[in-house]
Amino acid sequence: MEVLFFGGSFNPPHLGHRHVIETISKSYPNDLLYICPNYVSPLKETGKEFRANEIWELCLSEFKSFLSEKVILWDEEIKKPNISYTIDSLHLLQNLHPNSKISLVIGEDNLGSFDQWKSFREILNLVKMVVVVRRETPYPNEVLIPDFFPKSKIIVLANPVLPISSTEIRKIFYGNLVTEYLLPRTKELALKFLNAKDKGGSN
Repeated sequence: MEVLFFGGSFNPPHLGHRHVIETISKSYPNDLLYICPNYVSPLKETGKEFRANEIWELCLSEFKSFLSEKVILWDEEIKKPNISYTIDSLHLLQNLHPNSKISLVIGEDNLGSFDQWKSFREILNLVKMVVVVRRETPYPNEVLIPDFFPKSKIIVLANPVLPISSTEIRKIFYGNLVTEYLLPRTKELALKFLNAKDKGGSN
C-alpha cells in the first residue's frame, strides 16, 4: 500500500478540496490518502479567518463523507502554532509507513511557487511522484510544468477543472455565500465562527 499526502490551508475547506479527495480516491483506490490542514503556512502567513480548531471542525464537516480507513484527516500540522513545512510531515509519514512509497498531491496552482517551498529538492527526492490535480487547464490541454520538476516524477490527472479557491470563497462570506461551494453544515459552521469573530466572541 502506498501513501499520498494532500496538505493545505483549507481556509475554508470547500468543493474544490472535496473534488481533489474524490479524484485521488478514485485514481488510487488501494492507497492511503492523508489530508493534512495546516494553521500557519510558510507562503500564507497572514489572512487566517478561522482559528486552528475551527479549520479542523470545518474539515471534519466538509470531508465527512470521504473519511475512512484509507482517507485520513491528519492533525499533524493543524495542531502546531508555528509554521508547518511539508518536508517535515513527509518525513513523519515515512516513519509511520516505512515500507510504503509516498507521493505528494498538489494543485496546478502550486506548480509555479513550488521552488519556494522549504527543501523542495529534498521533497522531490523523497517522494515517488508529485500528483498534480488540474485547477486551471482543462483536459486534454497540456499543463505547464516548471523546469525544476523532474518530468519522470510528475503525474497530471485528467480531472475536470473546478477553479473555485478558498480566497474566492472568503470574499463572498459576508455577502451572498453560495451554498454549492460548501456543504450546508460547513456553511453553517463557517458563518457561526465568522459571526463570533465579528462580535469579539470566542468558541
